[in-house]
Amino acid sequence: MLSPVSRFSLHILLWLPICFGAWYYMAGVIALPVNLLTDWIMTGLFPELIREVSPNRQLLDVVCAFTPPEQPGLVVPEGQVAEIVFSINSLIYGYSIPLYSALILASPGNEMQKWLRWIVGFVVLSLVQVWGVSFDILKTLLFDLGKEVNTLLALTPMQKEAVVLGYQMGYLVLPAVTPLILWIGFHRDFLLELVERRG
Repeated sequence: MLSPVSRFSLHILLWLPICFGAWYYMAGVIALPVNLLTDWIMTGLFPELIREVSPNRQLLDVVCAFTPPEQPGLVVPEGQVAEIVFSINSLIYGYSIPLYSALILASPGNEMQKWLRWIVGFVVLSLVQVWGVSFDILKTLLFDLGKEVNTLLALTPMQKEAVVLGYQMGYLVLPAVTPLILWIGFHRDFLLELVERRG
């Protein structure tokens, strides 16, 4: 007979592929709030540079206004603005949502409790995803597109360090840690019960 800890672990393993499959299949719908909020934040903070952040299948296309340095044979037609477009894969910052969903589904609780906990978690984890995507955009503008684009941000050295730190937090820490913190916060009694039974 399986122990409560083993049974809970087995339930998580069974739910994980289902949750990840559903999340990947419905990524365009699930990530819609993230896309809209990221567009609002980035175009609001850098209106002269970032013109639009728009979904393109599972990617986010970032459209930036850019006046290229003068070069022979390179002329921008009058009345038009040159643009740089690059893409960010927002899914790499959103895997916390199916992970959290699997934890919720494998845990005890009535259906209403699970739905409420999932909705709260979804909102928080969507904000975590916005954090990751936004700092990925800033990191790309600062370090991947050349000095001409870098200078358009007009960030101080300390602000650049903050972008690097924010990017690392959004890529390495927040997506992995936040769903666990949320789950523990909602299931402290269940967690204590598992620990006591294991002891």
